[in-house]
Amino acid sequence: MKKLFAMLLLAMLAMPVTAETPIDPLPYSGIHESSGETIEIVIDGERLTLEFDASPLYSSVEGGVVQASYYKYSDGDTRLYEMYLIFPETAQAGMVITPEYSALTNEESSVVLIASDTASQKETYYFSSLMSGRVYPEESDYAICLDAITENDGATTYSGRLSATLIALDMASGAVEATLVIEETPFSFTLNGKREERHSEPLPTPLPEDMMRT
Repeated sequence: MKKLFAMLLLAMLAMPVTAETPIDPLPYSGIHESSGETIEIVIDGERLTLEFDASPLYSSVEGGVVQASYYKYSDGDTRLYEMYLIFPETAQAGMVITPEYSALTNEESSVVLIASDTASQKETYYFSSLMSGRVYPEESDYAICLDAITENDGATTYSGRLSATLIALDMASGAVEATLVIEETPFSFTLNGKREERHSEPLPTPLPEDMMRT
């Protein structure tokens, strides 16, 4: 059984952290499964095409939440970019998932981008999510526009457009460290399983060890 990594990350980022509180970076396996589906972003002046990660370690539907992961290695594989789109499984084609929508429906949604530098061992977490019914960090935002949801050969394909303003916070002070603006860009990804077939049995209670990426 696997749990949603990005949800754990968001919970970690939402915790109050002081200069005396050590932060252990979450591990990642470095094993990805490319599907050919992509999303484009511009970060630090560089246009990157991130590929959808079809591995169930990173992309899945659990607990009524869809998590789609995209990734890209650059600079001679010294930098890794990982993006997560998270929205409720109940979402339908034509919907626009925003912080305001999630606050009204009390459903999970968020956008996360992790920039990892293997040379400096630094990880920067850009994100926008909800905390106590309000967007967090302040001034962040996102819109996940679902243009189509189609089923074919036992799989479900989601396609749409993403726009977002993601903010990276200093983990010690909580101050804004960086801002990443994602102009509207198309995306698509395919998850195994038909929507109506998922969770035909009650989900087991998650165990703590299921929350870590290995």
